[in-house]
Amino acid sequence: MTTSLAGSAFDFLRLDAVSDQEALRQAYELPNAAAVRKQMTELTDQTRRLIGCSSLVLVASVDAEGNCDVSPRGGPAGFVAVLDSRTVAIPDATGNKRLDTLQNVIATGRAGLLFVIPGRTTTLRVNGRACVSTRPELLSQLTAVGKPPASALVVGIEEVYPHCPKS
Repeated sequence: MTTSLAGSAFDFLRLDAVSDQEALRQAYELPNAAAVRKQMTELTDQTRRLIGCSSLVLVASVDAEGNCDVSPRGGPAGFVAVLDSRTVAIPDATGNKRLDTLQNVIATGRAGLLFVIPGRTTTLRVNGRACVSTRPELLSQLTAVGKPPASALVVGIEEVYPHCPKS
């Protein structure tokens, strides 16, 4: 796409972008009842199994200024611990040491998770409060990569729902 205006295509397209919820909703049909019903506030046996099969989770976070970040976390299937029906813990493997996600969580106390399951088209979305823990008794449980991590991202679930391509 080319524009006659200075700047990027984004700068051009945002000039007439949708700017309010009512205008956005007018462009779409209402969600069907099944799509609304699938949103839950805690894990079920089915969603626990999805987490247990996942070897990749994408972690979305935002800093205090509203800058977004999405970062992958991976390990063997089941590397994310389900602590109870409203809490999961993700071991932090030593990566690039930028700590973007962890710093964002410390700043805002929020995270969104997208669990990906190899060979399946269904994903699992989890949103909620978040914190970074260095509690030894938690870290000693998170040894999927062979040793306890330096920290864990702990998410207190507020929303959880499976997402399939038919939605």
